[in-house]
Amino acid sequence: MAFDNEYRYRMGGDDGGFFDDGGDGGGFDDGGDGGSDDQDYDDQDYDDQDDDQDQNEGDDQDQDEEDDGDEDGGDDDGGDEGDDGHGDEGDNGDEGDNGDDGDDGDDDGNGDDGDDEDDSADVNDQFSDPDDLQTLDEDTALSAEDFPNATEADFTDDDGSWTADDYQQSASNLFGDHEFFGDTLTTQLADQGYQPFEDRQFLRGFDEVAPGSSETVRLFEREGQLHAFGFVTAAMLEYLRLKYSGIDLSNLDVSVPGKGDRVEPLPLPPAFDSVQPADAVDLRKYSTPVGDQGQTSRCSAFAWTHATELVTNMKSGNAPRLSPTFTMLEFQRMQGDAKDYNYAYSGGDGTVGGTDPGKVLVEQGTCLQELWPDASEAPSTSERVLRSDAQQHLLDATPHPIALDDIRKVLSAACPVHVSINTGTAFSDVGRDGVFDAAEPPSGRHGRHAMLIVGYTGNFFIVKNSWGEEWGDKGYCYIPKNVLVESEPDFIAVLVKKDGQQ
Repeated sequence: MAFDNEYRYRMGGDDGGFFDDGGDGGGFDDGGDGGSDDQDYDDQDYDDQDDDQDQNEGDDQDQDEEDDGDEDGGDDDGGDEGDDGHGDEGDNGDEGDNGDDGDDGDDDGNGDDGDDEDDSADVNDQFSDPDDLQTLDEDTALSAEDFPNATEADFTDDDGSWTADDYQQSASNLFGDHEFFGDTLTTQLADQGYQPFEDRQFLRGFDEVAPGSSETVRLFEREGQLHAFGFVTAAMLEYLRLKYSGIDLSNLDVSVPGKGDRVEPLPLPPAFDSVQPADAVDLRKYSTPVGDQGQTSRCSAFAWTHATELVTNMKSGNAPRLSPTFTMLEFQRMQGDAKDYNYAYSGGDGTVGGTDPGKVLVEQGTCLQELWPDASEAPSTSERVLRSDAQQHLLDATPHPIALDDIRKVLSAACPVHVSINTGTAFSDVGRDGVFDAAEPPSGRHGRHAMLIVGYTGNFFIVKNSWGEEWGDKGYCYIPKNVLVESEPDFIAVLVKKDGQQ
């Protein structure tokens, strides 16, 4: 055969089949969630979940008990889903109830149906006075004078009339003095000795096996080894592992399929009426170090955990690192699709949108990261300890869905914003300057990704990611407003009150 390269990287016996984005992908479900979005977390009895069965005491879990849970009721975490902790068929109602749409009236999986008006009224009461809001200092509220190469036009809000050239010029004015301005993934990797892999026949075959991967995956060679960079969904990653044994896939990041219905934005409460957006806001001085979700679907758990740390740091100046994986476990319980510790670590099918994930952290908190490190598939202590510690680390804020045009107002009042967007080609080619330069049409073909907006400069939003500090500008990126518009975004503002409880 004239072309051998295609086969030196592929597993033996490969039939050249392809991954079906819309089907079952040979056993990998890229979009379904088993109907588990419809469970309201308020119905779960946390007090009784593991009082009589805590097999996770200490650093090691009892694998035999986990296996028994799999056979009896599918609950590998010591009966956290069942009321008696044994996963008996007759008591496995938490998972069996997932199909009972409408029991609580929460058909969209977000738990907000019928409550929006009450929630809105409550938020309006909490934030009725401008004095309720945090104020920014000179390090976080910036003016145009702080950007000597910028013009007045760079700080004029894009009303939809800005062109790609306008954004390119504005990026140059605002970020042109960055050491790596104009960088791409290719130039970054070239500095590390990687060369683009340009065998067109192989690349065509790769894209046939994994349709659309050419838009989000870049292949590079170094010292005779082929490496993949960019991102795919978790299901696609598993499929590629089956198909290509000779490619190093360890550098790929993971996006998630959409889960649950999108949330409708609500008006800001009255306290924000008098807020005048600054030219630029940067809350990074309150941020904890950028996390790394690895090749898992925990992006939203990382974003919400990062928000909790930021708010704590802003209020006390002493924010500890918290555990996104325990956050993910609590999100899965709220959604009704929790299984075991490994499933929480993997992120499962991702997290629903809306305010419910944030409310979990408001009401239940999350534990210290040292009790369940980011790279560990299981915690280092009992779940009783995890839950007790989580109560010491609550999100002291109010989740509230907002529109894109309200983001600068809430950030100017020191409120970060959880964002979920469609991903695409530009996302896979961000260089060390962190600047996005294009938007993907909102098809959702490549999944979605959640992050935390912590500021803006003109029409570029400062976003904290969870793909490690080697990605983008030390883990951050700068997303143009027009990119957010084109990416079917959901924004949940984390409204922070100046003093006292939310």
